[in-house]
Amino acid sequence: MKKSTKGAVAAAAAAVLLLGGAGTLAYWTDEGTASGGTLTTGNMALSDGTCEPGWTYPDGSAVATIVPGDSITKSCSFEVTGSGDHLTATVSAPGEVTYTTDKATTTMQLTASADYELGGQPVGDGDSFAIDGPTTLVAQVEVVFPYGDATTINANDTQDVTATLDAITITLTQDQSSGENPNP
Repeated sequence: MKKSTKGAVAAAAAAVLLLGGAGTLAYWTDEGTASGGTLTTGNMALSDGTCEPGWTYPDGSAVATIVPGDSITKSCSFEVTGSGDHLTATVSAPGEVTYTTDKATTTMQLTASADYELGGQPVGDGDSFAIDGPTTLVAQVEVVFPYGDATTINANDTQDVTATLDAITITLTQDQSSGENPNP
């Protein structure tokens, strides 16, 4: 083996021993910082509703006394406000209506749903829509007194009952995809 080759092998072996076994290798490091800046969050709100007085049947006539199978409606307006980049939401009504009656043994059950218009445009239950500033949400709330059977729900004990419906809550929920930038 040539002297230059032996010298190169010896130098490489010495470097391995110095780096790996006999000490540590130090690199120079430094850090710099950048201002984090400020962030401002948006908001979303739904006002309490203002409803037309009384309930009506689908033909527009006023409700006096309902029977199983009846469907009644009421129109309520809500103010939707909000701001935020990419803010979208859905709206929904409860599936059932709670109530109090003048008879403790009543088994009456009522279901609820709603159709919506946001700024004059139809919005389906669970459909996503953008929120940018104030706009009016109109909910056409429908309550149904379904048929029952002789032993359970909406049976004979629902006759001659006065029921007071509890407030019907319309819910505005931010979409999970609201914060996603559509132009990444």
